[in-house]
Formats: sequence, C-alpha cells, structure tokens
Amino acid sequence: RPEDIAMLVQVGRRYVSEQREIDPLFAKGMKELLSKSKVFKDCHEEFIRDLIVSSNRKEYAPNRYLMEEGTRGDSMFVLFKGGVEVTANGRYVCKLRDGSIVGEAALLNMDNRRTASVRSVQKCDVAIIFRSTFHSILEKYPWEKRKFQRDMKAKLMELGKLIDVKDDINLEQQATQCDLLKKVPFFAKDESLHDFVSELAMNASTYWYRPGRVIIQEGDTHCDEMYVLLRGAVEVTACGEFLGRLENDLFGEVGLLDLLERRTANVTAATQCHCMMFRREMVIPVLAKYPDARMKLLEHARQRLVALNEAISQHTDNNVHSRGLGDPSGPGSAAIRLEGCALGFGNSIPAGDAHLFAASQLFQDCRVDLLRELSAHFDTKRVDEGCTIFEEGDSFRADRDLVYFIAKGQVEVWKSGHFFAVLSDGEVFGDIPAFSKDKSGVRQASVISKTKTVLRTITGTALHGILTSHEDEELNEMWAAQRQKREKQFQHKQNLHAHSLQKRTDPLDVMFMKLPVVREMPGEEKVRVPRIEGLQGALMDSCREASAWREATAGKSTARPGKLPALGFGPTLTIMPPASAR
Repeated sequence: RPEDIAMLVQVGRRYVSEQREIDPLFAKGMKELLSKSKVFKDCHEEFIRDLIVSSNRKEYAPNRYLMEEGTRGDSMFVLFKGGVEVTANGRYVCKLRDGSIVGEAALLNMDNRRTASVRSVQKCDVAIIFRSTFHSILEKYPWEKRKFQRDMKAKLMELGKLIDVKDDINLEQQATQCDLLKKVPFFAKDESLHDFVSELAMNASTYWYRPGRVIIQEGDTHCDEMYVLLRGAVEVTACGEFLGRLENDLFGEVGLLDLLERRTANVTAATQCHCMMFRREMVIPVLAKYPDARMKLLEHARQRLVALNEAISQHTDNNVHSRGLGDPSGPGSAAIRLEGCALGFGNSIPAGDAHLFAASQLFQDCRVDLLRELSAHFDTKRVDEGCTIFEEGDSFRADRDLVYFIAKGQVEVWKSGHFFAVLSDGEVFGDIPAFSKDKSGVRQASVISKTKTVLRTITGTALHGILTSHEDEELNEMWAAQRQKREKQFQHKQNLHAHSLQKRTDPLDVMFMKLPVVREMPGEEKVRVPRIEGLQGALMDSCREASAWREATAGKSTARPGKLPALGFGPTLTIMPPASAR
C-alpha cells in the first residue's frame, strides 16, 4: 500500500534515517522555515532537502519539556506547529510560536549544555535534527561545511576559546572528543571543569596504542605531553616494581606541570588503548584561564607523587608503618593497598601476580593480605595454543583438581559443542564446581587455549582455606554473583540449543545454480546463456527429463545415454519465497 512505503536515506556512506514518506506540506513548510533562519539562510537547496528528509518528526503533548537547562544537548528543534515557553535560571524569558528554531547551538558548539529550558504550552509538532546526522550531511556539501567551520571559528575566537587556530576544524570530531572527555571520572565528577574540558577537546590529538607499547618511558626528560585514557588499560611501573593499572584516567600530568624534570614511571599499554594527547603549549594557556581546573590537576598530580614515593620507600623497607601495612612476612598482617590513582599493591606481591590481580574485576579492590596468600599458594602452568585444559563432564575433586587464573593469554569456553565466551588476563575459570556444596562435581564446560597462555593455578581445597582465613565479604559476594551469572548463561545456552533442535522452519526455494539454455539471437548463431529460475522449478524439470531418459533407455543397456541438462555453479544467490506463497 502507498501509505506503508518506507524510505531509507543515504548520505555519503551512512544511512541517516528510516521513516515513512515525508508529508509534502511538512516538507514545504520546513524548507521555508530553514531557508529563513539565520543558521541556514545561505545554504544550498539540496542541503536543506537532506536536512528535512533526515529529520525526526515528533509530537509533544502540552506541559512536556523539549529540553532542560543544564543538560547536555545533541539536537536542534524546529517548531513546525504549536507553542513553547522558554525559561532560564528559573525566570520566564519568552514564548515561541510556529516556525521557531531552538537548540541550534548544540549542532556547532562544543560546550553542548542547554542554556535554557523549553516547555510545550500546547500540542506541538516538532522536527528534530541530531548533531551526528547534521555533521554526516555536511561531509556531502563542502561549501556548507566551510561556512559552518568559519562560523564556529569566529564564535570560538570571540569567546577566546581557540588556542590553536586551525584552517580546517572537524566539527564532528571535536564534538565527539568533547563527549568522550566528559565521561572520564576526573572530569565528570566536577561540573566546574565543564568549560575547561570543552576547550581541551578543541586541541586534542587522538592516538591508538597496541598492547605492550611503551607510552611513557621512566627517566625521559621530554615531558611535554599529557594523556587521557578513554578506552583500554595501561600498567604503571617504577624502579622495576609494578605500581598499578589505570583505566579511564589521565597520566603524564606530573611532568607537564613541571613538578619534576623527568618522567617518574613507565606507562605501558596493557590492552588496545585509545588516548587523547595534549601538548604543553596548548594546556598551559588554557590552565591559566581556569585556575580552579589548574588547582584540581595539581592536587591530582600531588596525590600520585605521594603514592609513588611511598611505593618506592616500601621497596627499600618492607616495614611500612605509615599505612599500617605491618610486616609483609608476618602471619595475619592486615595489609592494605597504597592509596593513589592506580590500583597498586606495593611490592608485597610478586610483579606477575600483581599484574593479574590488577587486571581482575574481582580482585583489584580486595585485601592485600588475601592476595599475598593466594600468590604464595599459586603454581604456574603454561599451555600452548589449541590445547584442551579440561573438558565438559570431567569429574572434579576439590583436593586434587584446580581453579585457574589467567596471567597472560586467552582461552575459549565451549558448552555442548557451542562457543560460549573468550576469557583473558585476570579472569578466573574452573571455579563453579569448586564452590559446590559437596566440593565435588563435574566441569560445566570445556576450555581450550586460544593463544599461548600462562595460568596460575590453585586447588579447590587451598582456595577455600584462604577465603575462610581471610574473610572478605565483598569479594565473596562478587564472586558468588559471577558464578551465578555464568551458570544462568550456561543454562540459557542449553535452552537455545534444545529449542533450535525442535524448531521447524518453512521451506525456502534457493537458487544457487545457473542452468544454460540455447537462445537464438537475431542475425546470430545459437548461443548458450544462463537461465535464472527458482530451484524448485528447475529440479522438477530435471526430474521430468531424467524420468523420460530412464523410460527411453529401459532395456537398452548398450544404448548411449541421452544428455541430461548441464548444471553449472554460478556466483549469485537468490532467495525465492516458498511455493505456497507464490
């Protein structure tokens, strides 16, 4: 039916919307509104058309907020019909009627906080244009892109927020970088840093690092960069000792702020890392404009230096009294981790196991004395790629069989012959039967090494003894929840497999062959060309010809067999509906 026709709109390489046919009256009215607005009045007609087609139309009932002051915005609203009320700082500003545009600053401004609240006072018909869609359309229109870049640059220069004046500002990239920075805990927890973050995002450089890449070298005198870790994890070492692991944090600020003349630690990518890098010549002028942000960054660097000094002093003297760590070799010592910005354990735990525990969501926050006891009871097992560590259904005895901790590498978990998950550094497996009530049972799944893997192992009985002697309620609750979640996932996988065996699918005719046929072309000899048709009809024709051949050759064993239709595989694949539906 015409009213059921859907439309998929492609801009460049991206599909930006999927919606019903555009109402001609709506499209005409939107074109007039956008052409008259200050933001879009000089834009090309095709650019306006793409904006209209990619917009999302929505109706708001009376007394509904289109946007609220102080929230982050990523869209612009075009009021096609209706009326809204605008308020700011709790005070009435104005009322807007048909043809008004609100929220357009969110499309261009990096500081995407709403400066006012907009509330519907009657039923409103609104078109919404999202920032991501707007920037995608800009890539298709170079003139409009340059226009908005000029507008953006002029506004930034007017506000004094553009330190490095660039010839080509990538609006979409700047907006994305700003949003990513605001999700980092150091910046997200304090609203006063909002303007500071927006300005940083305009001058950031983006880098990706592979696992094992040294990002900062200890002792390096080149201290002109600061990094913000957006995705992944890095490991921090100093004087040969593992200090901790960082995620969603910043590093390199100590040297950039001139607190020390050399880098104080090595920072190495532990996983694939996505970082933003900021240079001294850009950060220092911005910090001069935001003294509160400078003080917070200095305090962050001071805390990190204190933690580093205490870790180094603990390396030379294991009896740390200031933190109540006690003698690491003494029985029952109530050790706690050093306070700092990284998940560190001092030198009370061997470096290899410290890496393992820091990478584990279970153990990175638990008691250091418990981790030290675990490390003392660990054995090491090295497994080559493709080796089976244990199989589903194997019996388990707590006094004999092992629980495995992944120190390095990856393993695959298989359930009932089906792939289940990939486990990597810091994760634990083989623990479900170890915690069963009778301390025995069977393995719930098979585990196969995906890469060369280093495992730290401990028997079920020894693990229970350590957890009992070093009570940690939070660890026990998290571990129990993890086991329960995996058991449910195993059960769900089995149910899906059983359901797939019972499920019946309707037959489909699949054409995967090209059947040659002879055609006479005008003025030419007969040629053999592919004949495209459904598999069901083709097979029926072949069967009929085969039956005719068998009847013709019945009782004639010496006769030369007749020719059957030649079948040749072709490169195309066509899905035909069932015969019952045609």
